[in-house]
Amino acid sequence: MPSSEKSSLHLDQELWSRFRGGDAGAFSDLMRRYSRLLFRYGSRLSPNSDLVKDCIQDIYFDLWEHRATIRQTVSVKPYLFKALRLRIFREQGKWNRYENLEDEMPFSVEFSVENQLIEMQETEDMKEKLQKLLNTLPKRQKEILYLKFYEELNHDDIAKVMNMNRQSVYNLMHEAILRLRKNWYSSCTYPALILALGGIITFILH
Repeated sequence: MPSSEKSSLHLDQELWSRFRGGDAGAFSDLMRRYSRLLFRYGSRLSPNSDLVKDCIQDIYFDLWEHRATIRQTVSVKPYLFKALRLRIFREQGKWNRYENLEDEMPFSVEFSVENQLIEMQETEDMKEKLQKLLNTLPKRQKEILYLKFYEELNHDDIAKVMNMNRQSVYNLMHEAILRLRKNWYSSCTYPALILALGGIITFILH
């Protein structure tokens, strides 16, 4: 684990412990650290920005109200992401209560190919092509790739956020990359990028 990641995890644990003890300053620090990230993730789950903001505020309110009984979590980010995901699902009132809200929930994301997937300089049409392919993936596969590449969560944390087991996360991620590779191979004329995309599979499955 990189030293910067270790220090961030240590800070999260310290702030979380102090917050559970009633330290309002630590709680404010946690909110500052995660409000933007939570809004960014929540906006992928719902196009209603006001709903997302309200859900984030509700999560913070509940955390503070129940701080004395909340467990000492070791992974603050996935804990908050999962709480927001469940809250948004619960607050969506436009679907029939018998429907599977998770299946109906859109997952919108503009993948930044050049920054997140392939660290190489290529032409704009190549980037646009791969971005379009990414956004044709099923919602759950897109969400997994988003959590992996944008939020830098590992397989275990993604499983916690999405309420899945680790093997299911692994399988969906594998299917997503295989689908991308198959669709890309069928029309791509850039050998360098074909090789790069193939190499991603080995990278993300570890």
